[in-house]
Amino acid sequence: MNLLKACILAALAGTVIGSAAWVLPRSSHASTADANQTLSDLRAQVARLQRRIVRIQDADQIENLISAYGYYLDKREWDELADLFADDATMEISLRGIYVGKQSIRRALELFGPLHIATGFLHNHIQLQPVIHVSEDGTRAWSRSRALSEIGTYQRTGIWGDGVYVNEYVKQNGIWKIAKDHIYTGFFATYDKGWESGAGPAPKASEKIPPDRPPSVLYDTYPGEYVPPFDYKNPVTGADIEIPPNLQVRPNGGAHP
Repeated sequence: MNLLKACILAALAGTVIGSAAWVLPRSSHASTADANQTLSDLRAQVARLQRRIVRIQDADQIENLISAYGYYLDKREWDELADLFADDATMEISLRGIYVGKQSIRRALELFGPLHIATGFLHNHIQLQPVIHVSEDGTRAWSRSRALSEIGTYQRTGIWGDGVYVNEYVKQNGIWKIAKDHIYTGFFATYDKGWESGAGPAPKASEKIPPDRPPSVLYDTYPGEYVPPFDYKNPVTGADIEIPPNLQVRPNGGAHP
């Protein structure tokens, strides 16, 4: 859909450029100043359309980045997944703490199993509902998306999981990369009991592969409730999205909700 929009805008830009050749000769009776102003207005309109095309392409590339992340995570393709990050990126998964830099992130991915998926293991992380915003200068972007997890070991365990990603991206040498990867876990529940009676706590920091920093926030998973902060305004009203205090996450060091 984004690429279709970009194509439509590109066609409109071409129409505007073509109209310049029609408008200026027809305005031969007008003053030179009027003709110059008309041409200046048309060029400005084309520039706006071209910027809009680039922003749409940026959002499309980021959505692909989000989807690729999920597919690499599914199959434990840790090297491919780590390459999606900027060199100075951070990763904060659940309450495991913060890993800083691509090398540290690559090391931390081993928390979720060895490189490459093996027979008898399920590790699906389905990426859903992306809301993407790109900065005016096109160098940074933010997304909010949801992950639905299906994790299991054949004839041993089956787990449902849910979480919300609140991520940041940076464009380097024309390529979008993950600058901040932060997922707030919603729930973990066994497949047989479900979230009605089988919900468990969010994973904590590992002693085997310790984080570089403690978790930035503390929160309760289901059946507790919280709402990760919104990085965008209401798209209809333009107002900031206020979160009731009892549903807010707490900075690390504060009490749990």
